[in-house]
Amino acid sequence: MTVTIEVTCRYCDQAEPVRKHGTGKAGFPRYYCKDCQRTFQLNYRYNGHKPGMKEKIVDMAMALA
Repeated sequence: MTVTIEVTCRYCDQAEPVRKHGTGKAGFPRYYCKDCQRTFQLNYRYNGHKPGMKEKIVDMAMALA
């Protein structure tokens, strides 16, 4: 039995042009989108790389200022 996961690009929301692109430093698979020519991961070991984290950090820094 083979389990397949349809991966969609987190930048352009397309599923067809996404291909495997090796693994990241933490061992999670990386993917490459041929449409927007970007690489991404579905899972991140370090929270600082998760989508939306940069905005949260900026908001927290602005609240302290």
